[in-house]
Amino acid sequence: MKKTTKTKLLSPYNQAVKTAYFKIVKAAKTLLSTVERHELRCTLIRKGQSGENTLNTTIHELVNPIIYLSLECDAWENYSIHFGIEQFQQECEYSMLTAKFLRILYRLTSVEQTTINIDDCINTAYIITDCSALYEAVEESQFKNHSLEIVPYKQTMSKRKQMKAVA
Repeated sequence: MKKTTKTKLLSPYNQAVKTAYFKIVKAAKTLLSTVERHELRCTLIRKGQSGENTLNTTIHELVNPIIYLSLECDAWENYSIHFGIEQFQQECEYSMLTAKFLRILYRLTSVEQTTINIDDCINTAYIITDCSALYEAVEESQFKNHSLEIVPYKQTMSKRKQMKAVA
């Protein structure tokens, strides 16, 4: 007897949120690749449980000492994007990175970027403002649900120009 598995088709809204989320993840990794410090390019990735449409679950999560992203399914089967940024006390290159991340987050979920209006998919019920503490907590749990991924360093154009000028 054949065993059939029921897979729920994603609604157009959820598909648009999911597509936007993974574009944001890709852009976030591109931003992180410009950070020279190795430990700040380490990310913990969690891929969700067996069924994507399981209510009140995390489908995908990116935990980094500077930024946080999560794709979640709520009790009404709607996808949402939860985020966080590390707060910095003074202006530095990392505060510029978090500012760019926020602009990317909202640009890629804007009605101009998607065929379906997903403006309300950004979950602002609470915003994580201490990503480094979250990263350490997940790291101390021995990666039970997460896997370590190191974003490769990619020198920015301005850094390359500085290196050539010195040489």
